[in-house]
Amino acid sequence: MIRAVGRALAIFDAYDNEHLSLSLQEIAERIHMPKTTAFRLVNTLERAGFLIRMDNQQYCLSLKMARLGGLVRSTLSIREIARPVMLQVNEQTSETITLNTIVGNDRMVLEVVDTPAPLMSMARPGQHMPLYLGASSRILLAYMEPHDLERVVKANMNVPDFDRTAFDRELARFRRQGYAISRSQRVPGLTAIAVPIFDINGEVRHCLALTGPSVRVDSRDQELADILLVAGRDISTRLGASPEHSADLKLLMADTTADVPGLARERPAVKKAPARKKTAARVAQQ
Repeated sequence: MIRAVGRALAIFDAYDNEHLSLSLQEIAERIHMPKTTAFRLVNTLERAGFLIRMDNQQYCLSLKMARLGGLVRSTLSIREIARPVMLQVNEQTSETITLNTIVGNDRMVLEVVDTPAPLMSMARPGQHMPLYLGASSRILLAYMEPHDLERVVKANMNVPDFDRTAFDRELARFRRQGYAISRSQRVPGLTAIAVPIFDINGEVRHCLALTGPSVRVDSRDQELADILLVAGRDISTRLGASPEHSADLKLLMADTTADVPGLARERPAVKKAPARKKTAARVAQQ
């Protein structure tokens, strides 16, 4: 049953603004599914009223989808959507996890899940920082529209040692790899990793970040980046992002006995940080 549900959901992801109607063959090819399997699922979805078969033998989404879309809570905030994922990432990594957004030329912290360790980065909801230094700022800048990026550069980076060429190269690298990492960029001894969160329009106005002491983070930075990448796609999926920015529904097509189908397999396992018994020391957020 779980496998069938995953495959049926994958069919909906075959559609986008450039593919409003599809033949059975096109559906099967776009989601890499055997045609016989796609045929059975498409017929089921058509009978249930979620797909409509047109005269040209192509299928399109029905108005039933629009009705369900209208039931989505208009008051559902990004905090409510992201917090369950943030708690999960915090449990996996034992580091501080933040949700950040763009406000003018600043980065603002929207939500925080603190590390249980005494030595932690200090961040609080509502905190503002210029969009310049740190992984969170850099990943938001990396996906910013060119005219907005120029505005922020003029406002925040009017410093003598600013190297625009190196800055542009770094942003391009962050876009290619899908995450940003900074070490002691804002605060000595802190490392931060941040990933973009895509909305239904394919825009990045938020990011998810992990911040912690470099002595804990640097030795496992790639493992932590992998976890954040999965979490960012998870939140993007919940915001209605297109398939290229969303969680991989193919994972849901495999049989699994995990409590949360698909997610447990996708998230790499990371050993939790040992508990600290020393006197708590708090430092500013990266």
